[in-house]
Amino acid sequence: MAATPRRQLSTLTALAGAILLAFFVAPDALARSSVSTANVSDSFRQGFVAYWRSGSRDFPARLESTVAFWFRFHLVKAGVSALLLGVAVALAVVLWRHVGQRTGGRLARLRFGLSWAPVGMLGVFALVALMANVQGAAAPFASLLPMLTSGGADGELAATLAQVRHQADAHPSPRHSPALTVMVSDFAVYHAVLAAMAAALSCALAVTAVVLWKRSRTPVDGRSKRVTKLGAAVSSLLAAVTLVIALANVMNAVNSPQALAHFFAGGW
Repeated sequence: MAATPRRQLSTLTALAGAILLAFFVAPDALARSSVSTANVSDSFRQGFVAYWRSGSRDFPARLESTVAFWFRFHLVKAGVSALLLGVAVALAVVLWRHVGQRTGGRLARLRFGLSWAPVGMLGVFALVALMANVQGAAAPFASLLPMLTSGGADGELAATLAQVRHQADAHPSPRHSPALTVMVSDFAVYHAVLAAMAAALSCALAVTAVVLWKRSRTPVDGRSKRVTKLGAAVSSLLAAVTLVIALANVMNAVNSPQALAHFFAGGW
C-alpha cells in the first residue's frame, strides 16, 4: 500500500498474470486418478451408460470418480476466479484513486480511459468464471451432461440417450429409471444456484446504479459527472440483464423435468 501507483499497478498486473496461468493449469493438476480434462468426456460417457443400466440411484465407481474430479476441478477454478476478481477490483481502485485523479492533459485522460478496458474485461471474465464454476461445483453431475450430447453419439451411448429422451418426455412416470430422478434433482440445483447468484448480482448492480446516480447529482466537475452517469447507466442495464438470467433459471429450476427434457431434445 505504501508503494507508488506505478509499482502497485505493476505488481497487481503481474499477480493477475500469475493467477490467470493458475486458472488454466492448476485445476487439471488435481487429477489424482485416471480422470483428467483430456479424457473426462469419454470417462463420463462410459460411466453414464453403466449408471443408466444399473437401475440404481448410486453412481458406479467410474462415474463416481469422474463426478468427483469434476467437482474438484470447478472448486479450484472458483477459488482462483475469486482471487482474480479481487485483483481486478484492486487494479480498478488503484486506477481510480491514484491515476484517474491526476490526469492532466487530453493524452493523459486518453491513456487513463484506455487503461480501464483490460481491467474491465479482466473483472468481467473473473466474475463470469466465478459464477460458472460455483455452479459447476454445486452440481457437477448436471454440469457434465452436455458432454453426452456434444460430438455425436453412437452404439451403446446412442441407445442410452434414446431411452433417456423417451423417459424424460414421459416424466413423471412410475416406471422411469432411478437415474432420471437424480438427473432431474441435480438439474434443479444447477439452475437454482445460478438463479441465486444472478439475483444477488442484480441487486448489487441496482444498488451501485442508485449510488452512482445520486453521486452524479452532487456538485462535481463535468468529467466526473459524465463518468458517474455512464456508470449508473451501465449498472442499470447489467442489473436488468442479470435479473432476466435469474428469472429464466428460476423457471428451469422449478420445472426441472421439462427443462431436462428440453435439454436432451437439443436445447440448454
